[in-house]
Amino acid sequence: MFTINDYLDDILEEFEDYVHSGIRLCDLKSVHFDAGKIPDYSNIHVQQLYLLRYAYAYSFEYKCMYRTLLDRTNFRKNISVTSIGCGSMLDYWALANVVPRSCDIRYRGIDTIDWAYQMEARIQDDVRFICNDAIDCLLRAHTLSSNVYIFLKSISELPVVAMSEIGKLFGEKTPMGKTVFFMFSLRTDRGSMERDVCRTRALFEAMLENGFHSDDDPNIYCHFSEDWREKKIKDVDEDFRHPWRVVDFLKDELHSSCIGYSHTGEHCEDDCERRLSWWPILTCKQAHWQIFEFRKEV
Repeated sequence: MFTINDYLDDILEEFEDYVHSGIRLCDLKSVHFDAGKIPDYSNIHVQQLYLLRYAYAYSFEYKCMYRTLLDRTNFRKNISVTSIGCGSMLDYWALANVVPRSCDIRYRGIDTIDWAYQMEARIQDDVRFICNDAIDCLLRAHTLSSNVYIFLKSISELPVVAMSEIGKLFGEKTPMGKTVFFMFSLRTDRGSMERDVCRTRALFEAMLENGFHSDDDPNIYCHFSEDWREKKIKDVDEDFRHPWRVVDFLKDELHSSCIGYSHTGEHCEDDCERRLSWWPILTCKQAHWQIFEFRKEV
């Protein structure tokens, strides 16, 4: 499979054409998550900036998550994954790069936005992207038979009551005796982790109330130790070369392409420099995740 750097270079080439076309950049300043804000992912250029900023670190984190999963259980021949809020299916790329070559993947990615730049599947894998609401898909399913359900940053977009509803659906639609794993990628900006863990705890408790058993602790999450948090991703995983072209464009060139005034006619050079010159994430410090294992009690 191609590398994340090749993937980012392809996106950068198209994003550069857009940025240099003499347009206002103000819409791109919405790509942040302060106070639980969600960017407008239906905008293709918002998708491009989002992926250039975050795909490098997120795909690394998803590899870490799947490695943790494989350390806990054996998926030598096949694995079935449902990805909630899959975006461009970065987690499929991560999974395909950590499972044994002999392991076939059945992957269903669900997202309300029809994301561009979706990852291409290996020949032997059964991969499908479903543009729909994830809870609606779970409601319509006759059985919930995947081995793994992964919530990417989408966990932040689901209210606590929805997490409880998901636990109820699994209680109704999971075969008796089945083991199922839930994986969550947690945000680390101020206040967000607490909100995300509150959501995962609600799901955990709902699963126990609806016929499942687990030995996991919903208050514990995985992350790198203090000695490793500031390490460069490229020094931890050889699949990730340093994306210099992307870094240079985002920190130096993007904001300088501002045409000087906003939609309201106000001068915005300083605001564009402040909000558009962010570095992409290059270290391990923001990788935080949870894995819960449940068994439907007979």
